[in-house]
Amino acid sequence: MKSLHTLVLSLATTIAAFSADSTPPWRDLFNGRDLTGWKIVGPTPKASAIVANGELVGHMIRGTPEHTFFCTEEKFGDFILEVDCFQTGGFNTGVLFRCIDTPANASVRLHGYQMKVDPSPTRQWTGGIFDDYGKNWLWLQNLKTNDRGRTAYKFNEWARFRIEAVGREIKIWVNGIPTAHLLHDKYTRGPIAFKIHSFPAKGDAAQEKNLIRWKNIRIITTDLARYAQPMELPALPADPTQTVLPKP
Repeated sequence: MKSLHTLVLSLATTIAAFSADSTPPWRDLFNGRDLTGWKIVGPTPKASAIVANGELVGHMIRGTPEHTFFCTEEKFGDFILEVDCFQTGGFNTGVLFRCIDTPANASVRLHGYQMKVDPSPTRQWTGGIFDDYGKNWLWLQNLKTNDRGRTAYKFNEWARFRIEAVGREIKIWVNGIPTAHLLHDKYTRGPIAFKIHSFPAKGDAAQEKNLIRWKNIRIITTDLARYAQPMELPALPADPTQTVLPKP
């Protein structure tokens, strides 16, 4: 009887240790109260970028000559990131990662990979990836052949994004649905940033009411192979049919 009791205790201890050890080591990047660990990067004047109701909240302001960013102070190379996003109206935004600083005379303060949050209700390429570098941009992987992925994102609803960037492999899910699986190596390390688009002085004032909201921002940076998810989309290099496009 004593041996059985000892065996049961040993099994329980083993199961508890296994459960604890299998819990992903998530780390919160945003405390929900203030911008500790973050900085606002952009021109003068900047767009509105504040903390409100436990969220990072941004909206465009007319007369901002370039993009404004919520930007982590910490830099990341390989990581798994999850974040919730709520977009109202046609807000042009995205998640930049492995960002690099640009020269003082550049048209935008940060360049990097961008997971697009697409404002177009017809194109619907949210979860695609492009190379965002100032006045020009290049789609590296879009959703033109991914019908399931194109319907994953809904305006005026909270969406959950997951980005896995390990080496040259980048995987993205929107609300659990795979949207991109890219092989690329231009950017290797840098901060993570959420974009608030520039807005010309003559822009429609109604657009200033549109918001982008971010919360539940967490990251894993260790033992990534263990916590990476399988991806049903094939890993592909940049789409060779895409061309460099000028920013509007």
